[in-house]
Formats: sequence, structure tokens, C-alpha cells
Amino acid sequence: MNRRQLLLASAGASALRAVPAVAAAAAPQTADGFPMPRPENSLPPRPVRQDPARTLLELGWRFHEGDIAAPAPAGHAETYLSAMAGNAIGAAAVLYDDSDWAAVRVPHDWAAAQPFVESANISQGYRPRGIGWYRRTLLLDPADRGKTIELHFDGIATNATIWVNGSVVAHSWSGYASVYADITPFATFGDEPNVIAIRVDASAWEGWWYEGAGLYRHAWLVRRAPVAIISDGVYCDPRRDVAGRWQVPVVATLANSERAAATVTVEATLFDPEGHAVERASVAATVPVLEQADARLTLDIGDARLWSVETPTLYTLRVQVLRDGGRGGCAADPDRLPHDPLRCRARLFSSMSGR
Repeated sequence: MNRRQLLLASAGASALRAVPAVAAAAAPQTADGFPMPRPENSLPPRPVRQDPARTLLELGWRFHEGDIAAPAPAGHAETYLSAMAGNAIGAAAVLYDDSDWAAVRVPHDWAAAQPFVESANISQGYRPRGIGWYRRTLLLDPADRGKTIELHFDGIATNATIWVNGSVVAHSWSGYASVYADITPFATFGDEPNVIAIRVDASAWEGWWYEGAGLYRHAWLVRRAPVAIISDGVYCDPRRDVAGRWQVPVVATLANSERAAATVTVEATLFDPEGHAVERASVAATVPVLEQADARLTLDIGDARLWSVETPTLYTLRVQVLRDGGRGGCAADPDRLPHDPLRCRARLFSSMSGR
């Protein structure tokens, strides 16, 4: 029996032994006097509504293990052309033939498929890492022309360079940071494919544990309206004032890719745990061309139901961008209504003990 078979057998046996214990538990467990939650027999509630402007790029990827050296340009003409936007060479080139690469599904960790090598790093699970390449093509609907187009990678281990249609659009230097690439200037629409190429260098590691290698988290295509809230562009921080009333300051960061400045209305609505709207406010904002602007407003909710370990009460904040008359008009981005959970919690700290 090799190491892999031994680990699989041990995991399976452990799982079988654990099933009766979980099924038999009918009351909160205690360990060292600390109460543990009761095991559930059903799935957890669905998370808040996700951003519908994001499309999961799970399939369609091709992978090559190992580096592919780009041929050095010969002569002045080739050097000049290779330096121009859209003229990447080697595996990053638009017309590169990747038909013999392996088809993979993202998230993908090529280190997990490596054999155990005694000379490989022990902290990385005795698995070699190295360098790999990914490529993918996608078509964009002509109706998306004029929108902001982005690529989001939730995590790439470890260092990465990303090309779109032969131009570098992003670099990443950590496997624990997401990567956002605005590809609007490089995107093509209709029958002309967009080519994504990614070189991942997992030779270096950041931790003393197994980290994997490659596009080990989800990848997304993002399409935003020309005037819209940017990615991760909503910030709120519930606070209780001196009179004991709860206020929710909200900041929404907007971007404008249109040809003229745009004036919009930003509306924020707070919902209680039962889904009832408890407070709504709006503010006008003008966003210059190809720039960003912050819209700031405050929701006054008065007496809030506080969050605690025993009663983890969550409110939901919805932020919407409207044009042409506020609520009587149309949503600038009708398919994207960010829903962010938030909690109100009283926190008192002692200057003497720090608790």
C-alpha cells in the first residue's frame, strides 16, 4: 500500500467512525466547559444574494505544466513589434496553439496531482510545484459593448502574470490576495474571441504549510454598467451615537466609463432579519468621465437588535444606483443590487485592561 492509499483508507475509516457520533448527538456538546452548537440535519440557509454581474469561469481552461520559453525576437522589426500592445509572444500570444494542452476545471491545483518526492519541501507536502500556464478563450455579447469588463481571480498560487488579447493586464505576487483586472480597453465583442493567458510561478512559497499551485480558487468574468458601483465598492460601519441611537454610515464608490459626466442617485435600504425594510436613504452623486466618486449617506435606524453569539442577528444592506429621477427612474445597473450583511454590536473596552 503506497502513501496515497494509506491516507485515503485512514480518512475513510475516520469518517465512518465519526458518523454515529454526529447522528447520535441531540444536545449541545461541551468540551472544557465551552458549549458547542448542536449538529444540524439540514443544509445551512442560503447566503445573501450574490452579485449577478459576475459569471463563474469554471470550464474551458487549458493547462500546460512547465514553463514555455518565448523565442527572443530577431532584428529590429521583431523587437519593435513584440513591444507593441497586443503582440505578446510565446504562450501568451493570441494565436498560440494550445490544442494539445490538458483541459482542466478551475479551481485547479496542479501540485495536488504531483507524486510524492522525498527531496521536495516537507512543508509543501513533498510535492513539486514549479511553473505552469493556463489559457482560455471567451466570447462577449455585443450588448456588453460600453460596459466595464473585468476578470476576478480569488486566488493564484503564487506569482502570476495575466495577458488578455496579447497585452499584460495584471500581475500578482501573493497566493493570498485576489486579483482584479480591468480588461475594458482590450475586450472584443461578437465573434472575435478574447484570449486569456496566465503564467503562474509557484516556485516560491509563502507559508510553512501546503499551499498548492495554480488557479486554486474561483475565476470570474464581471460585466458592469457604464456607471456603476465598483467591485467591493460598498462600505458601511454601524455606530451608536451618544443618545443611544444606531446610525449606519454608507459609502458607495462609483465609476464612470461613459463619454460624459453622469449624475445618478444612490439609494441605500436596510432590511431586518425577516426581510422587512426598516430604513431607506438616497443621495445624488456626479461621476466625472473615466473617474471615480464617493456617494455618502447615513441610515438612522434608532433601536437596533444587537448581534451576539447567542442571537447572531444580521441586517442586510442593499445599495442601488438609479438614473433619471431616482426611485421613479431606472436602475443604472438593474441586475446588480449588492446585498451586504451587517451586524450591530455594543463594544465596550477598558483603557486599563484592554478588554
